Amino acid sequence: MAILRPLILAALLPAIPAVAQDAGDLARRGTEAAEAFPGFANLCDLDQRMRDVNAPRDRSAKRGERPQRQPRETPGLPPMQVFDELYFLGTGSVSAWLYGDDDGYVLIDTLNTAEEAEEYVLGGMRSLGLDPADIRAILITHAHGDHYGGATYLSQKLGVDVMMSEADWRLAERTPPHPRFGAAPERGVSVRDGQVLRFGDHELRVLLTPGHTPGTVSPIFALHDGGQEHMAILWGGSGFNFGPDVMIFEEYAASAARARNEARAAGVDVFLSNHVRRDGADKTMEALRTRPDGAPNPFVRGDKGYALFDVLESCALAQAARFADVSADDR
Repeated sequence: MAILRPLILAALLPAIPAVAQDAGDLARRGTEAAEAFPGFANLCDLDQRMRDVNAPRDRSAKRGERPQRQPRETPGLPPMQVFDELYFLGTGSVSAWLYGDDDGYVLIDTLNTAEEAEEYVLGGMRSLGLDPADIRAILITHAHGDHYGGATYLSQKLGVDVMMSEADWRLAERTPPHPRFGAAPERGVSVRDGQVLRFGDHELRVLLTPGHTPGTVSPIFALHDGGQEHMAILWGGSGFNFGPDVMIFEEYAASAARARNEARAAGVDVFLSNHVRRDGADKTMEALRTRPDGAPNPFVRGDKGYALFDVLESCALAQAARFADVSADDR
């Protein structure tokens, strides 16, 4: 476990008496908050089975040779400029965000495979009139294949570094190949909590939000639209796919609480994720395409966007209480 994880958890958990609360009450609170973010509502489902995709496993063939599974086909979405310095380059399932300008971009996540990275990231940039050679680095939000699958291909093709948290580099190193995703990239640059990364005239601040993975990164950065400045946070890891581990659920809740505080302090009014089904970016982009002249950018949620952290925190605490009750019954 990364050093920062227990430190952050110890600092925040005294204010979050998770297992002392009722799972049902917490789930109801999270579900109500999810009216603003329906893509996150299922986190409060107290009947869902909890897989642990972070656990090492043997994916080699057993009981005879298994046929190689083909990657799932995911529909593409048109690439789009959503703020002056932010572009969507993803699919109907997973997002890649490009931040900066032609003095230097950082690519946030790389989709599932090299093929998707070529088609949606590089092809998407070209269709928008952007030059992929202006990408200066790749930032991976967390060490799961749907986010790093295209990283090796892009890093080698563009000659740029891949950045990830130290905890998630370690996770990537022990993660076996998966037939749906490109292989984990070779260890590159480790980013630290609070570190400011600069690309041309733009910068983003690294916020470590462990839970979904041990070192999930949720960057905070400035955006502009129509002469107005905004601040964004990209929640780096959403699902509860780390097994029925009470401590990790509490850690996730602590990360959400910390992210809320950091976002408030930074004046965040734009709330993004790296899955369009979570943050509804597909619908928001459609609204952006058709917005009248002078209308506000629909990605700007203002104070209502803080419901995101209420969903994340309450649902994580609900699941922690659920599994704490199961553990108590077993004693």
